[in-house]
Amino acid sequence: MEAEVAHTLIRFATARENAYRIAGALSGAKAASITKIKQVANYVLHRPANVQLHAIRQIEPELLLIMPHPESRFQRMRNQILNLIQQSHA
Repeated sequence: MEAEVAHTLIRFATARENAYRIAGALSGAKAASITKIKQVANYVLHRPANVQLHAIRQIEPELLLIMPHPESRFQRMRNQILNLIQQSHA
């Protein structure tokens, strides 16, 4: 599980970036949030799981900004991110 959290963050950010680009809704704030999530995830990629979970607390506002709607086709990914946020606060 060493890099599982970081890989999940990278997949989430990449998927949201692609979805926003396809929809033509990639604003400056969303693009900056996606970039920050990817940078933090790459930084903690080879660190222990507890460090990766701590990083989620640092980027929580960015994650919530690009969170998909509960009824979108990205429900599973949304639930994964919400679960990680919950674990980071435990």
